Amino acid sequence: MKKYEVIVEDANAAELTALLQKLPYVKDVRESDTPIDPYTLAAEKSLAEDWLMEDDDELQKMYGK
Repeated sequence: MKKYEVIVEDANAAELTALLQKLPYVKDVRESDTPIDPYTLAAEKSLAEDWLMEDDDELQKMYGK
């Protein structure tokens, strides 16, 4: 089994929940009580990006870093 995390606006939460519950292959639908800050989402996305320039990456490969 796999677990997915989906983030939606509060206004669309009921619609998404209803849709997921209709799908025969969805085993469980849970709503988190933890509010999500849009700035946190932006920071997580930014941290996930590769910040090295291609040239820097090549230098690190050459010098074994």
